[in-house]
Amino acid sequence: MGPNPALLVQHAGKPGGSLLYFYAILLGFSRLTPEEARFLDPGPLLLVFTAFNLTLFTFQSIAYTVQGEAQLGTLEHMALARGGLLRQLLLRALVQSLFGVLWSLLVLLPLALAFGVTLGPLARWPLGFLPLFLAALGFGLLMGATALYFKQVDEFFTIVQFLFLPYFFYLVRFEPWMAHLPFAPGAYLLRLAFTGEEVSPGLLLLALVQALLFLGAGLFAMAWVYAAVRRRGLLGRY
Repeated sequence: MGPNPALLVQHAGKPGGSLLYFYAILLGFSRLTPEEARFLDPGPLLLVFTAFNLTLFTFQSIAYTVQGEAQLGTLEHMALARGGLLRQLLLRALVQSLFGVLWSLLVLLPLALAFGVTLGPLARWPLGFLPLFLAALGFGLLMGATALYFKQVDEFFTIVQFLFLPYFFYLVRFEPWMAHLPFAPGAYLLRLAFTGEEVSPGLLLLALVQALLFLGAGLFAMAWVYAAVRRRGLLGRY
């Protein structure tokens, strides 16, 4: 068997792997002719990749935890812990995602120096992270619910991860109509927060509403599927 292609994207969740991964991509773009690269600015590209890294890491921290614990047969042990499975997943996701934020910053700063990108983060730059993180957390819970119900979802998760990359590429040239796309307002807020530009209250409100919708849908899906598999006695049969 060849290497699992998901491992290539999973490098984005590790500081060293992320650094090499994004450096190689940005280096490739720097070799384009001026005509080919006229629409590519390393600054927005780098910040969108930071958003991609944070989103992907949060997704992996929940969805792959459910899948891995199910395959190891330890999912029921987590469900027996204090607070049940949902609480354990949320606590683990919170801790791992905080590391994801730190690692995203560790990737961002060296690459900004390497490519001469000037960053002027506002004092309220965490507001750029918060909506994106909450949206990614909700999406991770939705995918975790999928793993809890269908169990064998490796190929599907691999497709989802690789679709993230061109999708976030598309958000580099942000247009106002893109604000309603998933993760788009959070990614753009992150960009504005690190370039020192003013954030409109409308965009911030839209990003928070979208993030809460994602989070609410994810919590509902995970709670519903968890109750369903327990009711049917499936939790211990993974």
